Amino acid sequence: MQQPRKRRWLWWGALFIIAAGITIVCLSTALSPQPHQQKLSKVERQANDVPTVFVPGWHSTSYSTQLITDDIVSLGVTNVITTVRVTPQGKFIFVGPKIDANSRQLIRIVFENNRAGEVQYAKWLHQLLAYLYTQDRLRKVNLVGHSMGAYASTLYTFQHGAGAGLPAVNKLVTLAGPFNGIIGRQPVSEFFHPNDGTTWTDQPHQNHLEADGRPAIVHPEYARLEQYAPQVPKTLRMLNIYGDLGDGSQSDGVVTVPSATSIGYLVKNRIAVFHQVRVIGPNAQHSALHEHNWQVTQNVVKFLWPAFGDRATQIGR
Repeated sequence: MQQPRKRRWLWWGALFIIAAGITIVCLSTALSPQPHQQKLSKVERQANDVPTVFVPGWHSTSYSTQLITDDIVSLGVTNVITTVRVTPQGKFIFVGPKIDANSRQLIRIVFENNRAGEVQYAKWLHQLLAYLYTQDRLRKVNLVGHSMGAYASTLYTFQHGAGAGLPAVNKLVTLAGPFNGIIGRQPVSEFFHPNDGTTWTDQPHQNHLEADGRPAIVHPEYARLEQYAPQVPKTLRMLNIYGDLGDGSQSDGVVTVPSATSIGYLVKNRIAVFHQVRVIGPNAQHSALHEHNWQVTQNVVKFLWPAFGDRATQIGR
């Protein structure tokens, strides 16, 4: 009589352990972040469902925008990414899903000629967005640019952001933008871009912003932006993120703080929203601003996709 009873106890004990394990797994799943299950209301979709184009900078590769877009995907904003390779002849090679004009799709640009310079990048961006307007009915777009890509995105927005036959620039995010020059470390001639008049001659502590926000020394890059600034769309919302290593250089190692923040003078009182965020310390290094940098990613997500802002704060630590 003892043996069957013992077996029953063993059977019930095993069943209890299995049930407890299933309960723990279910609770863990319910309490853990579910990045791809957030449902948005119609109003939230209208505010958040805008494709975003990522524009890389000088000497960039396909890896340059991968880390920040991977972080955005991990927060559940979207899982749809398309890469566009831009040839030196201005042809487009698409890798990934077709562009959906009413989505949070991420579009990563790769410039095959990655040393063409910011003016040429802006021209290629113009050609690409005109193509997407015609072929994919893209009517609204967000832009995120890093370094020269930030400059190119800004120049494009100033020149064409409200142009006919082009998607309206909804929001613009600039990371480490060299709006008034880049720190030069070699003879000026080696930093002169063909056909666009840009020089890399800025130096730490050489320049400053006047009381009204305009730089005391105006480099050719800034003069070009200043020429087109009056054309910037009044509805534009802009977030400018810049780095300060905190080592006394007042720079991110490549772009000085006065250069990165000089954009404020050109857009204040001209656009709907302008926010500025400073990143301080080792994570403020020029390239580190777009490489698994959660402070940057949190601010970008909150700004571009407000419906996912809380998730960015909770997960991105």
